[in-house]
Amino acid sequence: MPTLAQASSAQRTAGAVRGRVLTAGRGLGALLALAALAPALAQTADDFPKRRPGLWEIRTVGAQASGLPPTQFCVGDDTDTAEHHLDRGVGRRGSCQFGAFRRAGSAWLAESVCRESRSVVTSRAIATGDFSSAYRIDTQVVYDPPLAGIRREDKEALEAHWSGPCLPGQKPGDMVVPGMGTLNMLDGAFRAEPQPAAAPRRRPAKAAR
Repeated sequence: MPTLAQASSAQRTAGAVRGRVLTAGRGLGALLALAALAPALAQTADDFPKRRPGLWEIRTVGAQASGLPPTQFCVGDDTDTAEHHLDRGVGRRGSCQFGAFRRAGSAWLAESVCRESRSVVTSRAIATGDFSSAYRIDTQVVYDPPLAGIRREDKEALEAHWSGPCLPGQKPGDMVVPGMGTLNMLDGAFRAEPQPAAAPRRRPAKAAR
């Protein structure tokens, strides 16, 4: 059975969350510049991106993600909060400090800092969309000094679309990782996909006398 860490990594998708090195579009540079220039608005307790409740299909985009199946995420009325939104927990976890999404013009900006080996890993994520039908998150990751001496930055992107109500048996926070199972992002519970029933063995036919 896969561990919770493996399931979370698989989605960072799925999931989301959580990534693959992708070829992002040129629009990311413009978004980053806009975020840097936009005046910061006062952050209030309810000022964070909040998705429409229901089932969201989340797909990693880019050349290297071509053909990968999307994950599904069940969003409830209270799934997105000031401390946890867009599959991102705010605060310190291990060697990482995750910042909250804050308004940057018409977009939302979140920054994080982690330590990986001898490198300081800084990521900047920009979320755009209406969060009622579709949204996109572009992320730029910078390594200082370069990871393994050669890897200076990564670019990632994901797109999400609302597909309707959550399916029967799903609960808020459930993230379905194709080929692995369901990981609940709120309580950490993991449910593996049921194994297909084995086909009954056929008895060899008796030889005619």
